[in-house]
Amino acid sequence: MSSVKPDRLPSIDLLRGLIMVVMALDHVSLMVGRFHSSEMWAGAWTQYSSALPFLTRFVTHFCAPGFFFLMGVGASLLADARRKQGWSDGRIARFLLVRSLLLILVSMFIEIPAWLTAIMSAPPDMASGPAELIPGMTQPRFVFTVLIGLAGSMILSAAFIRFRSAVWAVLATAALLGSALTTPGPPDVATPYSFLRTLLMISRWSHGVWVQYPIIPWFGTAALGVLFGRWIVHDRAAAFRSIRWIGLGAVLAAIALRAYGGFGNIRPPRDGSWIEFLNFIKYPPALVFTLFMLGGDLLLLDLIERTRLGRMKLGRLLQVFGQVPLAYYLAHLWLFAIVGAIWFRQGAGYLAVYIIWIAGLVPLYFITRWYRDFKMAKSADSLWRFF
Repeated sequence: MSSVKPDRLPSIDLLRGLIMVVMALDHVSLMVGRFHSSEMWAGAWTQYSSALPFLTRFVTHFCAPGFFFLMGVGASLLADARRKQGWSDGRIARFLLVRSLLLILVSMFIEIPAWLTAIMSAPPDMASGPAELIPGMTQPRFVFTVLIGLAGSMILSAAFIRFRSAVWAVLATAALLGSALTTPGPPDVATPYSFLRTLLMISRWSHGVWVQYPIIPWFGTAALGVLFGRWIVHDRAAAFRSIRWIGLGAVLAAIALRAYGGFGNIRPPRDGSWIEFLNFIKYPPALVFTLFMLGGDLLLLDLIERTRLGRMKLGRLLQVFGQVPLAYYLAHLWLFAIVGAIWFRQGAGYLAVYIIWIAGLVPLYFITRWYRDFKMAKSADSLWRFF
């Protein structure tokens, strides 16, 4: 049996794979280098004195919006493929719901332990020690991670999967603009927001839980992905012809909002440097962050389509990572968490971080390729297809 389904879109897999590879650099910085930046709506917000630390972090900002956007694209493509196989909308919704619940379980029992292994193995007085990376965290607690954020977006996607694209457009707009209008500013850091408000909208501690990825703002990005996925299904050529202009428009809108200040920024630049101008707030994502990073992802997707990178050897390697992103994600977390806990408890410099990042991609490629082939050999209803 072929290891790759014929209806897959190579450019989507390639972009997802590129995102996964770049994401690992950020995690190696934390787990091996023992340094990490923070971009909170209140409190910790890293200010950089040189370009290398900033750019090392900045390039990884394209990853989270890409995760959520491509999750939405994948939901639309999956729904279309399953409908052609005779699945009802209810069955598709149940599939997405089961997958989201599995993501939560995977986060609780596989992802979070890897993060805690990395974080708690660092000396407490280091910059990436527990209390600095997650303020107030001096012992293992529950963290609302990116996987749980993705699961929350998937639950909402399951609830609305049968609705028309016009409804999805309203959902995406309401989620993104509503978040931009209601996210508090630094003066509200001590305000005792409810757990539900925190879970849905704000990155902070609440009732013993650290919410890193609140559902509503990130669902807005996923909803845009659902819309783009439906556009691909309806008219693939038109969708891919338009992404460069949509991406460019999003980037220019982000720059305009950043230059104007106020709405969409959460926190304004602290000086006039180009670094500070691009030092956006990620937790929760400011509108300028979402527009700039998602726009950049769309421009990358356009570049991949126009250059036919997927036919090149590098492109085919990246596609492997993108075809089974969850398996790659979990494998890379544990690989670098263990490497850091055993050999780099005191941290390492940027050169070592970059070398270990690149070297780690070699075993990750073979692990991911094996799982890709294993997964693709399973039936559509197999639990292994969820990962």
